[in-house]
Amino acid sequence: MAKALNKNRILGSKLILASSLGIVLFSRQFWGEENPIHEIFEMIGLVLVMICALGRVYATAYLGGFKNDELITHGIYSLMRNPLYFFTLLGVTGIAFMSNHMSVMIILPLSFMLLYRGLIQREQSFLEEKFGDAYIEYKERVPAMFPNFDNYQSPVSLEFYPRFLNKAFMDAIWWASALPIIEFAEYLQTTGLFPVYSAG
Repeated sequence: MAKALNKNRILGSKLILASSLGIVLFSRQFWGEENPIHEIFEMIGLVLVMICALGRVYATAYLGGFKNDELITHGIYSLMRNPLYFFTLLGVTGIAFMSNHMSVMIILPLSFMLLYRGLIQREQSFLEEKFGDAYIEYKERVPAMFPNFDNYQSPVSLEFYPRFLNKAFMDAIWWASALPIIEFAEYLQTTGLFPVYSAG
């Protein structure tokens, strides 16, 4: 069940990102490079992507190797039940801002919110069945996506698996590649290598 949910999430995410990349490649930015808003949005987007990358590494340190075997309720998981999805949403919003395409800024975060909303509901049913009352109490106390800092609690020491942390660092590098990819798309357009059909 968990593997099937994860496979669907990855496929849906890839389709959304591929569609957004198509818009970036073949349409003109809503705010061109000569507009000061372009740089402001690019910086906001970069900050959000950096928070996403670091946050996902931090969340993986708590969850990696224990997912679906133990109910993790401490650290970042004491603030919100789905920190990986929360940081992913920050990351895709950051990419949308960096794109400077109005359509991407609307479509990308909204699509991910819709995708992950359904996924969270299905995962909740799976976790309730697996962990029973312990998860129900956790769900009632801790918000799904947006952090409640009053809830924070963490053990003095933490066991983690380097293999999962290494994977999280590689994941962070992919997030960091978003800006160079967008800049390269801008270069392809300005050199005429890619046709521009409309404003994005």
